[in-house]
Amino acid sequence: MKRIVVPGELITDKNVKTGENVFIKGNCIYSSVLGILNESDDFVNVVPLNGPYTPIVNDAIVCIIKNVTNNGYIIDINSHSDCFLPKSLVTKELSAGQMLLARVKEVDGADVAELDNINILPLANIIAVPSVKVPRIIGKNNSMLNVLKKYTQSNIIVGRNGWIWCTSKNLALLENAINMIVNNSQKSNLTNTVEEYLKRNS
Repeated sequence: MKRIVVPGELITDKNVKTGENVFIKGNCIYSSVLGILNESDDFVNVVPLNGPYTPIVNDAIVCIIKNVTNNGYIIDINSHSDCFLPKSLVTKELSAGQMLLARVKEVDGADVAELDNINILPLANIIAVPSVKVPRIIGKNNSMLNVLKKYTQSNIIVGRNGWIWCTSKNLALLENAINMIVNNSQKSNLTNTVEEYLKRNS
């Protein structure tokens, strides 16, 4: 399972090579962004979870707690602005890195969203795609989504903000199929093409 890290989170105290979006303080390596940790025996870097999502009222989105304050949470929704979630809207204490499924309740003139219908998600993998590609990943009447779930044995929640929460018995195949959809979204009969690919490789 890929690990989600938040700004300032300790990654390792080992002496390894560093890539992008990390910094060294003392003898330790920390993340400088909210993102997915990539690490091996001798190298670490972080792939940011960011992108240009514009919130729309009633969108169901996958989001991640970025920071905790005295009275609430700063939520990353893969948009140009974070959201603030009051602690009064959730029934338990949450922590940075926690994944949520929420609904966009309101959007102000600066495209800053207010959230409700908060559901806490178990820690899992996040696959990031351009938000404009989300309808293609879901498909008509969930046709594409059902194909992905079936052939990769996955549980998948597709956020309208371009973040896909998933657990899978074949994560690499799922990621390859989603990349195929993103890169070929303009083509017709794409669901059939993806299904044939998954049949051959599952």
